[in-house]
Amino acid sequence: MKQKAGFLALLTGLILVSFACGRYPLSLSQMIEALFHQGDAMIQSVIWNIRMPRILLVCICGGALALSGIIYQTIFKNPLASGDVIGASSGCSLGAVIAILFSQNTYLIELSAFITGLATVLFTIYLAGKVKGNRILNLVIAGLIMQAMMTSALMVLKINADPMHELASIEYWLMGGFNDASWTQVGITAVIVSLSFLGVYILRWQIQMLSFGEEANTLGINAKRIRFTALLLSTLMVSCVISIAGMVSWVGLLVPHIIRLLRKEALYQNMGITFLCGACFLLLCDTLARSLFTMELPISILTSFFGAVFLIVLFVKGRFPI
Repeated sequence: MKQKAGFLALLTGLILVSFACGRYPLSLSQMIEALFHQGDAMIQSVIWNIRMPRILLVCICGGALALSGIIYQTIFKNPLASGDVIGASSGCSLGAVIAILFSQNTYLIELSAFITGLATVLFTIYLAGKVKGNRILNLVIAGLIMQAMMTSALMVLKINADPMHELASIEYWLMGGFNDASWTQVGITAVIVSLSFLGVYILRWQIQMLSFGEEANTLGINAKRIRFTALLLSTLMVSCVISIAGMVSWVGLLVPHIIRLLRKEALYQNMGITFLCGACFLLLCDTLARSLFTMELPISILTSFFGAVFLIVLFVKGRFPI
């Protein structure tokens, strides 16, 4: 309980800092006035039309990626599992690039990325189900196959893209960012993530039992159906985030490791705090991305850097949880 309160306090502090930071710095009094629709109209616009939707979107996306990561790792019994394992990230990337080549419409890009990412994972699950043997291993292999196919198709599209316009848009999208955040995106993401969170929370006991492997069937649950449902809900969250923000690396891999170091409880007890930790981590990275330099950094530069440094420390100290 104390740790949850600590993460809530940290998230509140980061939100206040994020409101104040940026190309248009604000004081505490200016923020408070603007939040109550008082004071300068320009500051109110910055708070309510730019920073508020961006902060909310970042928090929702960070929590969703972290939660999906811990579920993937539980299902696959692998601390290195993430959305990349079953092709979600590469599928979303391919869909977004296709839309960028044919249209620069933001909503079309997001919709294309979401549909392609979800379709890739569904095909991965279908392909794994057609092969006899260990289901977990089959899913991992099928995911790697799909990832390779999507990556190959992505490279072909990049070669044929206009280097002056389309290629730059593709590369920037692949590096991820929340600079186009809007209230519409917040609403769509909140609905999808909330419903997916509710689904995995209802199944939390059964998902925990999947960590026992094939023995889960002897514990009174339909392991195949629970695994499929949990993968689908987790992928729904990942696809939603990537379709809106582009590639956001390491969150789903790093945050579950942080939670395991802080808490030794089972999955069903860590879901809420994992979501909060993911929100804190991504909000910190996003605030730095738009505040460190005059130009905004792609979010994956910072998430990858912090993630790599953190895991290097764990690896050197021999505390890598494998």
